[in-house]
Amino acid sequence: MTTDHVTARIAALSPAPPPLDPDWAEVTLARILREDRVAQAQQRRRRRARRRAALGLGAALSVVGTTTAVALGGPAEVVSSVIEDFARQPNTTGNGLGELDEPALVTQFDTDRGVFAFWVATSSTGKVCYAMSDGTWDGTGTPTKKELEYGCGGVVWAGDDVPPQEVTSPLQLGGYFTDSEPLVYGISPWPTASQVRVQAAGVDRTLEVRADSHGYGAALPEAAGVPQVTLTFLDAEGQVLGSQVKVAPVG
Repeated sequence: MTTDHVTARIAALSPAPPPLDPDWAEVTLARILREDRVAQAQQRRRRRARRRAALGLGAALSVVGTTTAVALGGPAEVVSSVIEDFARQPNTTGNGLGELDEPALVTQFDTDRGVFAFWVATSSTGKVCYAMSDGTWDGTGTPTKKELEYGCGGVVWAGDDVPPQEVTSPLQLGGYFTDSEPLVYGISPWPTASQVRVQAAGVDRTLEVRADSHGYGAALPEAAGVPQVTLTFLDAEGQVLGSQVKVAPVG
């Protein structure tokens, strides 16, 4: 018996495949796509949660106070509004806010998932407040309340071997984050800095420092898997003002 005959007999004995049900196929494809979108959304929430945790967003205090509105325009007005609304809620870290200063844009840059933007504002009672849009605002016009995450005070974590610190200065905000989409941002501790050089294994990037907020930031895709970066701050003449080491949060 030839190979062709054997193949033909096996094919004849094989069960016929069931007819394709187009309705079943459409429903199944929709379910797969839906599950994929849910998984991606959960991954984005985990990334944002890590950045929120590193900033201490949402920790509560129990002192009640009042706020004074600030007349602004554009995104700063929205940021002021959400922070003031937050401060009016009972038992939040915004209680006792007093008069809110004008929010300053620390940084805004594109990531693989969208725009990352970060604002900081202090108040007459010494509160340090912030708002963040982590890939939910497209960077045009003004963000909505739903596109911002915000808080006041709280604590920050700078590493496993560093105890949590109460937020008392805008300089404490920011950091270096590596979970699949590395980025770095913050406020220069040297007011005369005009640039900051970011260096690590495979990383050598120079970022501009904003003249208004002294903020800086950028996505660093080349830093995937790099546990820490060194920041060197330079003045307009290129003179070194000082340096910092930023360590990626773990967990």
